[in-house]
Amino acid sequence: MVAMTTEAKQPSAFTRVEGAARHTVMQIGLGVAAYVLGSIFASGAMGRISERVGLIDSEAVAFVYGWVIQRLWLFVVLPMFGWAAGRFTELRSLRFAVTAALSGELFALLLFSAINGLDPLLENPGELLARGVTLLLGMAVTLLAVSSGRRAAAAAQAEADAIAVKQ
Repeated sequence: MVAMTTEAKQPSAFTRVEGAARHTVMQIGLGVAAYVLGSIFASGAMGRISERVGLIDSEAVAFVYGWVIQRLWLFVVLPMFGWAAGRFTELRSLRFAVTAALSGELFALLLFSAINGLDPLLENPGELLARGVTLLLGMAVTLLAVSSGRRAAAAAQAEADAIAVKQ
């Protein structure tokens, strides 16, 4: 006769490391995918908007407009991925926001340097500053989106628990 215990078996160290590695790979993949999808959407949006708006006279407005459209992946696509990941997985909001945003940005920089070299980037400190600021803002938006997804998951679980108790 085997004695049964009510203690849950703790996962092994290998299992914990494997789970953390899977989360990291998912975060890196979603960051790169957000950049690719955002770039596709941005190029379409840039074409359609420029047809309707025409040339922008103000250099400052043109700069901001260009950066907002270029960084669409960071302000729209990555937060959507973050919300979905927060809704359906148990991951840390800050870790996802930092890992995914940095991986997408690193991919963008590697792609830019493969096409243009690093000289245009290093010679223009304004572009580096704009990249840094928008990266931090994108991380903040993604952090809020993941947290919102986690709250939505908790609310759905509470609702499911309440229905289970009634039955």
